[in-house]
Amino acid sequence: MPEEKKSRGSRQRSYASNLEIRQLRAFIALVENGSITAASQVLGLAQSTVSEAIAALERELGTALIAHKRGSHSVALTDAGRVLLPRSRHVLAAVDKAYVAVAKATVSARGEVNIVANESVSTYLLSPVLAMMRRRWRNTKFAVSVAACPEVREGVRSGAFDVGLVLTSAKQNLRARAGPPTQGKYSGSQVVVPLIPLLIFAAPAHPLVKPGLRTAVRRSSLDSFPVFVSDAAGEYRSLLEQFFREDEIPGPRLESTGSIEGVTTSVVADSRALGILPSYAVAKDVQSGRIVPLELRPALPAMQVVAFLSARNLHPGTEELLDEIRKSCLVPLSERGSGRAGK
Repeated sequence: MPEEKKSRGSRQRSYASNLEIRQLRAFIALVENGSITAASQVLGLAQSTVSEAIAALERELGTALIAHKRGSHSVALTDAGRVLLPRSRHVLAAVDKAYVAVAKATVSARGEVNIVANESVSTYLLSPVLAMMRRRWRNTKFAVSVAACPEVREGVRSGAFDVGLVLTSAKQNLRARAGPPTQGKYSGSQVVVPLIPLLIFAAPAHPLVKPGLRTAVRRSSLDSFPVFVSDAAGEYRSLLEQFFREDEIPGPRLESTGSIEGVTTSVVADSRALGILPSYAVAKDVQSGRIVPLELRPALPAMQVVAFLSARNLHPGTEELLDEIRKSCLVPLSERGSGRAGK
């Protein structure tokens, strides 16, 4: 009998130690996303890898976790699966906390922050700040992906990314508030930069530009000029289309270039063209005189930079990252690119 108890105890210790974190992550991703295909996309793994992780977990536990029903595309859990799910989340939360605790103790600790952002935010706000963050957190990997606003929000919601950054209008983002994260669909969302002006600009030779004077123009006077924007669709494009239709006239023709740089290049190449971009994206070109901002009446809608935060325990450098973005946007437009911004 003593030998039997000893053997059973040994089996139990081995049984518990063979569970793998990757198996639990695959199980949770499957439940939360509804299919192997969706789970594999969120985890960035092949479908076969996710399927094998689930199968290995069921073999290790000696029981089925997923109730497979013919004709159903949803994930149904067995009794064992329902018991395992909250405990799996607890285990992964404990693992995340362990990484965060170590990272807080020393900036030399290894870590990873997965970020997804709009193109303009990624290029003009995030890239300069990450250069500083990488010097400070030398063993932390800051990985950045670019996506449109809906994909940014969904990427954070699904757990594929830790932080999402979007440029959105103040009206579209009434639910987000400056300060500490608010609880909800994500662990929180917060306004990182409360006011980002949109600028409409032209080449120095444009008919609307008056040399030596700040040029004020009415919205209705733009109808005969092409206006270049970066996006062909999405929230930003819809916002501008709505703005130009408020006079109940057709408004100017909006043309998409597909990129931020494409907008300024198109404006410089066409003396009748206008462009619309966030102020931070054209700071250097305004400073150099390559383009001239116009004072539009009424003014273009105000924008904000908003962060969406994952429900996971975040790397301690995350809040520092957001703080540095805030600071960078406090530099006056006239000083950006002049060498004074970093002083």
